[in-house]
Amino acid sequence: MYKVYLKQALRMLRQNKFFSTVYIAGTGLAIAMVMVLALLYYFQTGNISPESYRSRMLVVRMGKIVTGDNRGNGTSQLSYQTIRECFYPLQTPEAVTAILPAGEQSEFIQTPGSADIYNGLVMGTDAAFWKVFTFTFVDGQPYTGEECASAIRKAVVSESLARRLFRTTEAAGRTFLLNFEEYTVAGVVKDVPSVAGYCYAEMWVPFTTRPVLIRGGAWSEYILGHMYVCILARRAADFDAIRRETEESYRRYNTTIAPRTLLLNGQPDTVFRAYLHTDTWNMPDYTLLFLQIALVVALLLLVPSLNLTGITASQMKKRMEELGVRKAFGACNRTLLIQVLYENFFLTLLGGFAGLILSYILVVALKGWLLARYSWEGFVLTPTVDLSAGMLLNSTVFGYALLFCFLLNLLSALLPAWNALRRPITDALNDR
Repeated sequence: MYKVYLKQALRMLRQNKFFSTVYIAGTGLAIAMVMVLALLYYFQTGNISPESYRSRMLVVRMGKIVTGDNRGNGTSQLSYQTIRECFYPLQTPEAVTAILPAGEQSEFIQTPGSADIYNGLVMGTDAAFWKVFTFTFVDGQPYTGEECASAIRKAVVSESLARRLFRTTEAAGRTFLLNFEEYTVAGVVKDVPSVAGYCYAEMWVPFTTRPVLIRGGAWSEYILGHMYVCILARRAADFDAIRRETEESYRRYNTTIAPRTLLLNGQPDTVFRAYLHTDTWNMPDYTLLFLQIALVVALLLLVPSLNLTGITASQMKKRMEELGVRKAFGACNRTLLIQVLYENFFLTLLGGFAGLILSYILVVALKGWLLARYSWEGFVLTPTVDLSAGMLLNSTVFGYALLFCFLLNLLSALLPAWNALRRPITDALNDR
């Protein structure tokens, strides 16, 4: 039966080229817009290695300090002192890592005896960093907690940087100069995709080797600074418990920094909420933000559906004699409705495929604008944005595409088809 429907759909495609072209184009543009949103959502929240645990990760990126007399208020990232007192003692999470992001200072990398200096992206981390993020080591191993505590000058470098410095990825134990100080390569990892914003860099060193940066700002009494925190929960169900424990922890901390008060504005955030949390002074109204996002998706769904509904209704009017003859020979409304929906779904799938390809083209063409990462001061931290085939061609994206095609087909074809099939046979035969 469905083979017959497919043949009829192909015949209709050839016979009604204008209708088919407009239907496919309208569907494709609608799906392209929604798929761009779906891809951006996946890039920011999906479990993409080495951020393989985003689904059970919480983030604290900023803090706010206030005083009773409203003097000295400000917002910034966190200092190591604040992280050490508020977050390292947490017991509910599986792991807590503090990160000094890349771009906080100029970095000069060179091999001994070479005059060539490379200005790279260097991130400061602790030993727990290697547990929260799933890097793939091709040589060596990460630095240890003891080495971090002792501020040993060791580094983990990416494959591409190892090749640039040493012409090989087997670089563990080799030495180089970072800001004119000698470091030893502890390990080499596979390159990190730029969409992994919480751990993206070319080199990772113990942040204890940078005491001035991790100390924070004197203006905030060293409460705020340049660092952020990633918290790995044992399971997503622990998020609320972690938030409660965090609130208790920083409230205790506030008793030691009076008259100043540290506020986290609803953090720790999930990865998606952290992406939306752009206001450093206030906690966003996430309910309103989610409603706005849902409204945008609904408009992208409904506007083309209304246009396609009119086109489908016009096409159904032309087919009334055909449907009347089939009803006269005993075809029931249910059978005819399934056929019409199947034919339109076939066209919607063609439009969906075209829209999917268009969405990939748009994301790749505009990736520097859509996916670029910036430092706290606004400097670009992603010289290039890398998107692998595995990120674009994945089951999540295809699932969104198929679901959207199905909904678009139902909204645009169901009502016109149902109205047409409810007409009496005599009216259909006489096309009235």
